[in-house]
Amino acid sequence: MYWVALILAAGLAVTGAVMVRPDLVDVVLRTGASSLKEAVEIHQPPRAGPSEAAKAEKADKPLSTFDVVRIDPQGASVFAGQAPPNANVSLQSDGQVVASARADETGAWVIITEHKFAPGEYKLSLGVEPAQHQGISEDQTVRVVVAPTTSRASDLPTSPLTAPQAKPAMITFVYNETTFTGEGRQAAVALAQQLIARHSAFVSLSGHADERGSDLYNMELSRQRLLVVADFLRDSGYTGQFELIPKGKSEPYRGIDRQALAREDAFQFDRRVELRQTR
Repeated sequence: MYWVALILAAGLAVTGAVMVRPDLVDVVLRTGASSLKEAVEIHQPPRAGPSEAAKAEKADKPLSTFDVVRIDPQGASVFAGQAPPNANVSLQSDGQVVASARADETGAWVIITEHKFAPGEYKLSLGVEPAQHQGISEDQTVRVVVAPTTSRASDLPTSPLTAPQAKPAMITFVYNETTFTGEGRQAAVALAQQLIARHSAFVSLSGHADERGSDLYNMELSRQRLLVVADFLRDSGYTGQFELIPKGKSEPYRGIDRQALAREDAFQFDRRVELRQTR
């Protein structure tokens, strides 16, 4: 009688398991797993990894790129671009390292070097060592021609990377932040280039904000933007003195037809740092 009761109890337990999860029981019976936990692990389908197309696209994308290439045979040359955040970037000319820099937390980097590029053609490339120290890789390559200094500027071929730049534009910022816009970063690079090339001992800058927010808040915001620009110029190699003049929202930009622009587009001109004077 005892054995009959034991057999009936075992049968009910198996039946209950089958009613709850017959797939798990089937796995247990077929694999000999000793527990439902093991059965669940065996029964899990394999996780799909990245597709081959996604892997190929990631492999083809360069780690670093040039945004600005400006060579001055008689002064400082300026290079800037994007790389992985906090990566070490080396500028190479025909395979030889000319200068290096460290990208910031956004991946932006700038190199200003006194290296002299004699007239001729150069293959410039970037070597990048990510912050994870996974080895150095060579990325985007550009070819530039440095003409003899006796040639007239109007006779030289130009390209988006080597075309002469006008007076540095105002440095613009993202709304309610001290972060450069894309155009603002290039303007900051151009300003650094100008100050270093001219060996300027003094620069006066004014900081501005758009009309939204209180006077006190915008005055502080414009002051913080000035400090960001000053730090950028210092990091780029400028060693002169600064005069930083926060203006808050008191001086909206007047060099545009504000009536012809959308309100937000006009505000973008107000969020700026401007060059006032150098010497």
